[in-house]
Amino acid sequence: MLFVWMGFLNAGEEPDQEVQQETTTYLQQPFISIRAAGALRDPEGHRAGMMMIFEADDRAAAEALVKASPYLRAGLYREHHLFEYQDEIG
Repeated sequence: MLFVWMGFLNAGEEPDQEVQQETTTYLQQPFISIRAAGALRDPEGHRAGMMMIFEADDRAAAEALVKASPYLRAGLYREHHLFEYQDEIG
């Protein structure tokens, strides 16, 4: 199953070096295939959040991946959403 996860940063929030290093390790985990991940930028070009598209066996596995996010654990998101994704083109 494909999932999309979007997290929106608290205003003015930036991850510290430790969270960035943890995120690199987190994105390299071998258990779930991450198809795409990247920053969401506001009109001024500042990081406003992130979006990730990934494959998981079921929603429970997808939720477990989200729960392990270093940004989420550090309290950097004002909100985040997980959706099952159905690719219709491509």
